[in-house]
Amino acid sequence: MNSVNPASVLVVDEPLVRLYLADVLGQAGFGVIAATNGEDGLALARRKDVCAVVSDVAMPGRLNGFELARRVRSECPHTGVILVSGVMEPQGYHLPRGVRFVAKPVKASTLLRLVREVADPRATLPAA
Repeated sequence: MNSVNPASVLVVDEPLVRLYLADVLGQAGFGVIAATNGEDGLALARRKDVCAVVSDVAMPGRLNGFELARRVRSECPHTGVILVSGVMEPQGYHLPRGVRFVAKPVKASTLLRLVREVADPRATLPAA
């Protein structure tokens, strides 16, 4: 048995989307951590096992997805960030360097490809 913990992906979104994204990521072998808002997401993104953050743009609380992405990239520069939205598509200047955007609904194959592309290169990722 492999004793290495899988890299974790932090998912910040509304409950039904979180469940879907967590299911896709979990079936691919990632650990999944969930948050309901940007403030909780930022605190959890600081964990050493988080290799990537997947967040909606619109969230309750003080931090929207753009601000969460900016803060994660500033405070945790090796942690990848993917923003998703079913309502808006950001202009290039909204996205911090290295942050990817995908429109909802997110296909499982697209999500997994993007997580692997942006994930902390030091993380032990599950096999593709």
